[in-house]
Amino acid sequence: MMRVHTQGTGASHTTIGITDLMTSLAVVFILLFAAQITKTSSAAQSELQGNREDVQTALQDHIQRLGLSLDADPRDPLALLIVVPENKLTFEFGKSTLSSTADEFLAEALPFYVGALCGPLRDKIDSLAIEGHTDDHGSDALNLKLSQERSLAVMVKGMEIIQTNEPSAYQCFQEITSATGRGRQDLIYDAAAIVNREKSRRVIFKIRLRSAEQRHRLDRPTTAL
Repeated sequence: MMRVHTQGTGASHTTIGITDLMTSLAVVFILLFAAQITKTSSAAQSELQGNREDVQTALQDHIQRLGLSLDADPRDPLALLIVVPENKLTFEFGKSTLSSTADEFLAEALPFYVGALCGPLRDKIDSLAIEGHTDDHGSDALNLKLSQERSLAVMVKGMEIIQTNEPSAYQCFQEITSATGRGRQDLIYDAAAIVNREKSRRVIFKIRLRSAEQRHRLDRPTTAL
């Protein structure tokens, strides 16, 4: 009589069952992980939006009174831009010397902005970059050098103004502020794709917000060694 051995079949079924169980557990783990990532990302986005609105609320009235705008940076979700046109921050042609009009503008604007950024908004602010921009006249090298010198002139004048009018924010202003020249890298074009030289010549104050990770790192208590 032929005998049929079923031990191998039973072991095979057991192995398949364990594999299915492990696969199911892996899928559950992946789904839970994805849900947690989504929840964390959503919370970070909500926090960022709240911080952005806090900064806009604090600065908006003063910015509008000066005829400026505070806009989101399309290339950086953490940045807000105050664009100052040439007619408010004027320089001698081809030079980095600030005009009296520019001095008056900085004396009116900077104490308020820096007082807010280095005061009630400080925990939300990562940095303040002063960017100089030129039009397309001249070479790339010349425009880069000129825009760097102009942005630095604004920063140096700002240090003088803050030290005199908002001394409590002076150290913070030095810590968070940098000056950079962009030259003709970010020209502004009109509807006919022609360079708008007047609008291209500008200074931008780029306010960069702290990321959620940066803020949470600051909130963690430091452990004494």
